[in-house]
Amino acid sequence: MVIKEMVRKAILAGAKSRGYQLIPFWKMDEVPLANHLGRVFAQYDIQIVVDVGANRGQYHDFLRRDVGFQGRIISFEPVNAYAKVLRSRLSEDAQWTVHDCALGSEPGEAEINVTQSPGLHSFLAARTDVVKDLWREGSIVGVEKVRIRTLDDVLVEAGIDCTASGVYLKIDTQGFDLEVIKGARHSLKNIRALQTEASIRPIYHGMPPYSETISVMNENSFQLSGMFPVNHDKNLRLIELDFVFVNDAFAK
Repeated sequence: MVIKEMVRKAILAGAKSRGYQLIPFWKMDEVPLANHLGRVFAQYDIQIVVDVGANRGQYHDFLRRDVGFQGRIISFEPVNAYAKVLRSRLSEDAQWTVHDCALGSEPGEAEINVTQSPGLHSFLAARTDVVKDLWREGSIVGVEKVRIRTLDDVLVEAGIDCTASGVYLKIDTQGFDLEVIKGARHSLKNIRALQTEASIRPIYHGMPPYSETISVMNENSFQLSGMFPVNHDKNLRLIELDFVFVNDAFAK
């Protein structure tokens, strides 16, 4: 295994020295977002990433492996089984902390639908009439009551001053993203850039359309910086995408 890793690194270094990058096929879809975030993080001096809807830590891994981000990551995951997975991984990274709660517009408790697919947990009810091949019988395996906090409160508790540190907010909460934004009434104006998932074809009841997401962010002085597909249906029609916004207040 040591020899194999040495050979792999030598091949990658050789390709890079000649202006090439070797990318596995399974990672091709992630490359545009990774490259864009690298530029955003450099331009806006991002030192802390707040990862809302962390699931099993995929975004943490993406930031470390593909974006090259070495700063602090604060992850939030309300579903108990996945929060346990995250806590079990904390020894891998001294710059990583995990909170087993959701973020929303107000503190409290709510029931979240736990799904068979780890990326589809939501406070909203599944909508099966638009993207019919996404939801199957047995997709929802249970319901959990989870704690909800606000972003403003957790940033204060963590001792994070957004006016002094470059903060990037990533939200992936399956239709609940704008509720997270509402809970950042005081901190949002000092968050330098953010990423939020938006709906083209709704897969949950009450999920805001992408146009509303853009309007809300523009009203808060955030401008669209990039758009990246998340998933398509079997006919290659776009279902969701990730928006990256940057804060006008930090434009140079």
